[in-house]
Amino acid sequence: MPSPSINKKDTLSDYWLSFINGDINAFSDFYRLSYNMLYPYGISLGIESEKVRDIIQDIFVRLYTNPNLINDSSTIKPFLLRSVRNAFLNIKKVENRHTDFEQIDFDLKYSVITDEIEELEKQEDIKLRIKNILSILTPRQKEIIYLRFMHQMDYEEISQIMALSDQAARNLLHRAIVKARGKENSKDLLILLILFVHIH
Repeated sequence: MPSPSINKKDTLSDYWLSFINGDINAFSDFYRLSYNMLYPYGISLGIESEKVRDIIQDIFVRLYTNPNLINDSSTIKPFLLRSVRNAFLNIKKVENRHTDFEQIDFDLKYSVITDEIEELEKQEDIKLRIKNILSILTPRQKEIIYLRFMHQMDYEEISQIMALSDQAARNLLHRAIVKARGKENSKDLLILLILFVHIH
């Protein structure tokens, strides 16, 4: 007998737990919420739009037919992002390319919220400053900033996705912040990190 539905299913874990407890309809909500996270990540890695959709679909077919792939609901987010990342690496291997994330540009997408910044000149100024900061970061530094500030992931989750130790993840983010702080003053850097919340 299916378990009662969760009253407030607003996280990936909530939807997933409802699904494995018998609520088949929860899987579509789980897919929708996950897609909104995975598609921009795949695009940022440099995967073509149609291919990103195929990758996401393949991941969810596997999950639907084999829910045991996720043993702990707290690991869902890292599992999904790592799956997209691994698919990207496999694509590069098939294309017989040497895959080195330091040579692949991680394309961060960001926007300036017009409700918060009304004057066009200010918007353009902030966009330019963000662009200047991003221009000096390595692809891996951009990626870890994306995961840390966009998805608010902890170091353990990031290390699972990027195949790093916890300490290596901390060191990578620290180097990125130090480098960014050297490019712009602290106030500008704060604006940058706030705007990362609105990356899409």
